[in-house]
Formats: sequence, C-alpha cells, structure tokens
Amino acid sequence: MLEDEKKISIGDYNTIMSDRNIFNQIVYTPLSEALILLEQRQKDPILIKKIEKLLKEDIPKPLKDINRYGVQFRQIVTPNNEAKNFIKTSESFDIIPVIMEYNQDKFSSNNFFKRSLGQLNIQGNVNNKDTYIIEKISIMDFNKHNGKKLTEVVTHWNEPLIDFHKKLFNKCNFDNGKCLFFESSEWVKAHGAKPEEYYKDFLLLFICHGILFENFLIEGDDANFSKNIILPAIENAINLTGMKPLIVPIGPLDMDNDDYWFYYNKDVKSYININ
Repeated sequence: MLEDEKKISIGDYNTIMSDRNIFNQIVYTPLSEALILLEQRQKDPILIKKIEKLLKEDIPKPLKDINRYGVQFRQIVTPNNEAKNFIKTSESFDIIPVIMEYNQDKFSSNNFFKRSLGQLNIQGNVNNKDTYIIEKISIMDFNKHNGKKLTEVVTHWNEPLIDFHKKLFNKCNFDNGKCLFFESSEWVKAHGAKPEEYYKDFLLLFICHGILFENFLIEGDDANFSKNIILPAIENAINLTGMKPLIVPIGPLDMDNDDYWFYYNKDVKSYININ
C-alpha cells in the first residue's frame, strides 16, 4: 500500500458491537458465497503471492498447497458438538477440514472453552423443559493447573490433557481420514505471540488460502476479544488487500452463544480414564 493511500474504515467499533446485523455483515460471509470467492481468489496468482509476501512466506503447512480448505482454530482438538458440526459441514460441501491447535496457550478456568476441556459436559436426553440434561465430569485439578501451559496440564489419572482429547477425538471417529492437523504454537509465536498482533496475520490466511469457521461474540466475556482483536484484524486485512477475510459461522448465528457447542456425546463417558 502506498503511504498516501487513504485507509479504509469499517466503521466505529462501538456501533458495530451494538448491532448484531452490522457485526454479522462486516465479519461473516455466507458459506456458499465464501466458496465462490475462495475459488475466484485462488485463481489469482498475484493475490496469492501478495499474501505470501505479507506473511513473509510463512504459510502454515496444511495451507501451503492451494485447495478448498476450511479451518477451525482451537487450543486442543476435541470431539465436542462444535467439532462435529465443522466436520459434517466440511463433508457436505467437499471442503478439506484443517484443525489448527494452539497447545502452548495457557489454561484458564475463566475461559468457557478451556474449562470445558477439563470439565466435560456430557449431553443426555431432553427434559420436560425442552433442554438437555447435562452431566458434568471433572477430569483435572483446576486450581493446580490454572495459568499453566496446556502442554503441562494433566488429568486426574496423570495423562496429558492434550493426549486425552486427541485420543477421544480418534475414539469417537471424528477423523474421517481427510482431516489435516497443524500445531500452530510456533507460528503464533513468530507472528507476535499476543492476540492483537498474531490475529492480524492469522486473518490474512483467509483472504485466499482457506475459509475460517468461527463464531465471534458481541456479548459476554468474549465481546472485548471481538471488538479489540477481531475487528482491527479484519480492518487491517481490508486495508492491505482490499478484501474481507472469509469467515463463516461454525453454527447458526442464533446459537453462537449457546453452551451446546461445547457438549459431548454420552458415549464419551466410556473413554474417561483410559489406560
């Protein structure tokens, strides 16, 4: 970008965060449209080279070969309803599912997803109030591991938490043989380590190297993340490329703040405390 070029503004962040429709329009692209745009952009070698240059040729290995990739970015791969929906959608639309993990992130019981890794929410039948009966099973000591890297966290039976969830993922047959995995801790570190830094580079990957499947929230504890990390990263991508990153909701937007996505099938109970 030339220095005298005027930067594009996506608008006032407070206004965007206060209106769900505006937020959705700025952040998301419908999947059918995203697939068309991905195909068009991947036919543009100049655009691909531009992104590679912006990222200093550091494209995560699964995305190096241009293809029809869908990406889920989570600290640990695990077979919850969210992952199930992501893989099912990938199969339905002939997308190659890529799961990028961030194993070097720190455990925090205040983060709902991370907490759900240590206290499994087992989904039972629907009760007379038309909600699922949930059994919570703790598999680790929260007090002992709060603030530690996920690579240091172990279960009550002393199995690394990461290994347990990966084993669970395989036991539940979530990997259809097409899943690609990438442990992104070194990539994150190389691109700033702090979310406000590495997310600017991370979202550039979804200009033409794949589609990000994610739900960003405008309410609750995650609202500040959307406002202070995601919106600036989207604005940065637009200013650098003139294009929006391709981000698709991982589930229906009227359920994006629903605990349902972090529930596990009842079959998971039989795999707890595997030796």
